[in-house]
Amino acid sequence: MKVSLINPNLSGDVSCYDIGLTYLATYLNERTKHRAKIIDYTFHRRNWEKHLHKKLIEQKPDIIGITTVSLYLKYIKDTIKEIRKYSDAPIILGGYHSSLDPEGSIKLEGVNAICIGNGEYAFTEYLDAIEKGKSIKGIDGIWYKEGDKIIKNPLRPLIQDIDSLPIPNYDLWEDIDKYFYFLGQGYFVGVRGCPFNCSYCSEYTMKKVFGVGGYIRKRNPREFAKEIKYQYEKYKDRGMRIAHCFDPVFTFDKEWLKEFSDEYKKIGMANKLPLSVFAEATAVDEERIKLLHEANCKIIRIGIEAGNEKIRMQVYEKLVTDEQLKKAFAACHKYGLVITAYNMLGGPGEDKKTLNDTFRINKELNPSRPIFFIFRPLPHTRAMDKIKALG
Repeated sequence: MKVSLINPNLSGDVSCYDIGLTYLATYLNERTKHRAKIIDYTFHRRNWEKHLHKKLIEQKPDIIGITTVSLYLKYIKDTIKEIRKYSDAPIILGGYHSSLDPEGSIKLEGVNAICIGNGEYAFTEYLDAIEKGKSIKGIDGIWYKEGDKIIKNPLRPLIQDIDSLPIPNYDLWEDIDKYFYFLGQGYFVGVRGCPFNCSYCSEYTMKKVFGVGGYIRKRNPREFAKEIKYQYEKYKDRGMRIAHCFDPVFTFDKEWLKEFSDEYKKIGMANKLPLSVFAEATAVDEERIKLLHEANCKIIRIGIEAGNEKIRMQVYEKLVTDEQLKKAFAACHKYGLVITAYNMLGGPGEDKKTLNDTFRINKELNPSRPIFFIFRPLPHTRAMDKIKALG
């Protein structure tokens, strides 16, 4: 089966090419008889309709998949409408939004099926069934429409052995050189899942869907270091200048971090490709920062979220005190890391005083790059519940 996988990014944000979509397309191409190609709107915003039409004519897909992010829901709906002008190929949605809001996703007009959770195994079985004209009933992780009925197959457990998946092939992105030109970043993930339960984040909701047990899945840290080396050797002459790790909290497992740092140095990568990681203040201390420094980590990204402890801890449920933030930032400053600090403005209960607290703490902590976002609750998170409770 020929598959077109669409990244419907019309936001104007060029900062991210989709890791999950790349994993899925790579798996289909390397481990199955099916063939997948990626259609990306990011650098085609002005003429995305023509670009989509052209690519679908070229690729002649039997199945069309669309990756879903809640903030891109309008673009997803527009994409489905555009496809249905000239194609009746089955459309299947996957990604975070489909897993967080399966009821709403399957009901979208023009959608034939959705995949909940990891797509590699479920989508392969779906394609096999379609190709052989067999029923989709019983394929765990897939919901589908049968006439006016919605058939809800059981959930499929998340893939536990993520080391068994193939290394993502970013050449599947037609504009990968443009991404490297603008960003200079290779994207990686060594640990899937987050140990924390902040109210504004979809990670907690995903744990409710799939269960806490088996939600956090770790790569072998030494194999993960070797993957970064592999991608660096492949893309070093095409603009890759830093390895950006999308692990939600890169530092939370100290022993894992020690092994990774040791291997990254051992294979000579610490002298070649610097790192950029996400961390959480309670998982930052001098020992961890020293390990990052030795592995040539240049950028660390830490969420402050709110300068007011009540907003941070009770509303956002980010259980980090001012004192813990001060200690974490001090350790990062000591080793010369560039600190990106994330903040949210305008959450439930915010007023002028709490907003000033956020500006105050950023001045005090002195991050290299303080970034301020407007609070936007994601579907089915506890933050959305708080908004509803306030009317």
